[in-house]
Amino acid sequence: MIKTFLKEHTIHKKLVPSLDYLFIIRPTLFLSVWVMVTIGMSSAQMHYNDSPLWIATFSWKTLLIFLGLTFVCGSTFILNQITDQSSDKVNNKLFLVGKYISEEKSQALSKYLLIAGLIILVIFNWFSAIISSLIYLFWGILYSSPPYNWKSRPVLGWFANSIVGILLFIIGWGLVFKNHQSSPVIPFDISMFFLILPYSLSFSSVALLTTLPDIKGDTSSGDNTFPIVFGKKLTLLISLIFIIIAFFISIKNIDPIASTATIVSLPFFFFAFFRGLEKDILRAIRYPIFILNFFVLSIYPWLFFPIALTFYISKYYYWHRF
Repeated sequence: MIKTFLKEHTIHKKLVPSLDYLFIIRPTLFLSVWVMVTIGMSSAQMHYNDSPLWIATFSWKTLLIFLGLTFVCGSTFILNQITDQSSDKVNNKLFLVGKYISEEKSQALSKYLLIAGLIILVIFNWFSAIISSLIYLFWGILYSSPPYNWKSRPVLGWFANSIVGILLFIIGWGLVFKNHQSSPVIPFDISMFFLILPYSLSFSSVALLTTLPDIKGDTSSGDNTFPIVFGKKLTLLISLIFIIIAFFISIKNIDPIASTATIVSLPFFFFAFFRGLEKDILRAIRYPIFILNFFVLSIYPWLFFPIALTFYISKYYYWHRF
């Protein structure tokens, strides 16, 4: 009965369009944003507190920092859609800009989100505000906006995504580091650079794979992404190698989350490389993100609520809207 109501009741035709202004920020992408920040926090916790499990202490300050970061990243996702309209149409992607929300309103919303996000971050954590500004620089300006348009360049687009993964980790590390130092000036130490490697390689690997499903649209719009320039097979090979390296580094680091997540995810990358079907590539993109989220819940169970909420609301929205 509930399933029938959620799928077939006419009320959804009136309700779902009101969610357009929420989904223009691409909520499903935050499953990879939030987990990288949380991984930074858990890595710092394991470094300073040995092996913590089930940290259920709730912090409004941490929640607001995540909210500010979400606003900033959401602003960049809108800019990306604005410049990707022609490619998204060819790829049959679920786009909103220009179809349900005008480009002018999208631009305005992007600015409001950026300003609101930075204000929140400046108030509650100045270091997160600085790193989030760098994320906007790479994702919002260099990656998505003319005249730079790094996303249309094979190496620079990949580089921008990889750098953002590192910056997200640093935000999380900084949140925990501050609680373990009397008066930190720079919220990280040399240990972070070794512990971040398997996660940054994994993030970079998945980011590289995300360019593969868009080859058709990127080709028609004149974008020279990595697989267009270097080929699908090399793209899959590099992605696989990065995950293998990430696994061995995580073993050396004695990192239970990174080592477990990479070894469980590895078969999906092997399938993507050797068989190379579209469904294999999509699995190699989506499943490692889910797996990493799943394992990090053992340390920060509060992450479950935004993940579950995002998943089910997205499922509901995309079913009825598209």
